[in-house]
Amino acid sequence: MLNPKINQNQLLPSEYKRYSRQIILENIGMYGQNRLKKAKILVIGAGGLGCPAIMYLAASGIGQIGVIDHDTIDYSNLNRQVLYDEDNISQFKSDIIKYKIQRQNNECDIKVYKIEFDENNASSIIQDYDIILDCTDNFTTRYIIDQQCFNLHKPHVYGGIEQFEGQISVFNYKNSIRYSDIYSQLDTKKIIDNTCQQLGVIGIITGVIGILQATEAIKIILGIGNITTDKILIYNLLNTSFKTIPLIKFPIRFVTNITTKPIYNKYISYKEFNLFNQYSKYQYIIIDVRENIEFQTKHLKYSINIPLNNLFYKKTKEFIKSYSQHKFIILYCNKITRSKTALTILRSINLNIFILYNANL
Repeated sequence: MLNPKINQNQLLPSEYKRYSRQIILENIGMYGQNRLKKAKILVIGAGGLGCPAIMYLAASGIGQIGVIDHDTIDYSNLNRQVLYDEDNISQFKSDIIKYKIQRQNNECDIKVYKIEFDENNASSIIQDYDIILDCTDNFTTRYIIDQQCFNLHKPHVYGGIEQFEGQISVFNYKNSIRYSDIYSQLDTKKIIDNTCQQLGVIGIITGVIGILQATEAIKIILGIGNITTDKILIYNLLNTSFKTIPLIKFPIRFVTNITTKPIYNKYISYKEFNLFNQYSKYQYIIIDVRENIEFQTKHLKYSINIPLNNLFYKKTKEFIKSYSQHKFIILYCNKITRSKTALTILRSINLNIFILYNANL
């Protein structure tokens, strides 16, 4: 319950001392600290994002934290999953989290679910919590979270990381955009999930994004600040830069032909692209949205390089629109989520756009 009735102070003497530096803040005070104690937050995924998020949620005074994860700890987790150490190898993440968080703050109720999160158990778990933190790394689970948060009217705090970059957003909060409004559900059998194992990741980036997720949840509970809704906040570690991408929710469309699909949902594999290139009479433009240094290293023949950040500019969009009359646009990046972000930005200029995947540059 995001707006509980706080009729009287429920803090223990030990909690006064523990949270004294927060309580003296004008926007928190005793009332805000009691709201944090009443809150219930579910963290789905106890990996690189989940670990820092859980640590700071517990430290801030969240009353109950649910953690869903059925994986065991591997050596390769230790560079970014900071709640675990070498003595925990092969043990269940959920068990270690419960033990360590209770040692950190024994007033925080940690409830663990040592299960695989899926469509069969999602609703029964999510319904018991106020805010859901999506700390997963695969599209299938994210779509389940998105749908259940929508069905149950729960704020969905999303975080994602790839290599040296991370992003966060808050979905389904006060009628804001949903995850599926941005990343339309596709044929997930064709699109390979970008996980840390496949793309690699520097551990620090998971800490930054996980803490930002926890921050958004705390702001929602306290009713303070500006929530990251209807936009995506992107942090680039190499440039030490934050970029905000505004998002547009598409208006409801009347369906006149059930077989008609929006062109922006089209994906094309590298094999399909080669056939298209060989036999199709249609003209196209390949836009490589990677950074220039990536493009210079290796790129597709005849592609042009327009880095993702440049797509924000009005002049760039006008150039693409004028250059692409009567042509298809094919977006390429070795990160599928970056291509999807580019697609979201370019939707406003109403062009026929495909995303190329599995090019394996």
